[in-house]
Amino acid sequence: MSDMVFYSGVIKQNDKKFLINPFEKLVGEPVVLDKEDYVQLTAEAYDFLVNVLDLQHREPMCVISVPADFPEGKIVEKSDMELAEGLLEESDEDKLDFYKEKVLRLANETIANQLMISNFALFHFFKLNHYLASKGYFITDENREEMYLKCINDGDAEVIEKLSQYLDALDEFNSVDETYQKYTEYKDKIKAATSEQEVSEAYYEMSAKL
Repeated sequence: MSDMVFYSGVIKQNDKKFLINPFEKLVGEPVVLDKEDYVQLTAEAYDFLVNVLDLQHREPMCVISVPADFPEGKIVEKSDMELAEGLLEESDEDKLDFYKEKVLRLANETIANQLMISNFALFHFFKLNHYLASKGYFITDENREEMYLKCINDGDAEVIEKLSQYLDALDEFNSVDETYQKYTEYKDKIKAATSEQEVSEAYYEMSAKL
């Protein structure tokens, strides 16, 4: 197995440098970061950082630090690290909650674009609805089929064209609503899950269906 070198990105805040996003490189492999944006770690320090940050279950957090004046080029050892109090007192339930939060954030990102309707699309839809109403076609959920047939049977070409645009816009809105309903169903499954496996299964099932 090739020798590895261990690193962590850093964020400087006041009198501390917080360690985030640990990563490893092969010996001799360059680090594509500015010198002040990362530090090198011993293998023991790297394993400790990975374990505490637990990025599989949560987003990067500023909970482990070294002094802001930590000597440049010095390799960070575990004994150099300062750990936020109480962090290691997490229960299995706490870890599951962290995992749920992370997966829900991924779920939000997965469908964000699918749920987005521009203001222009909304304006166009309401403009079409107003036009049809001004022609005497007041479309509601209860009478829409009747109104559609009336528009067509009355034979006004312009009204029929506006109705076609209206229906296209309505189909788009209904599709977004259907996606949102599926999303809320799987979001509830994720929240109700009692294990990480159930959380992951609900997320991947949702991703496949949306």
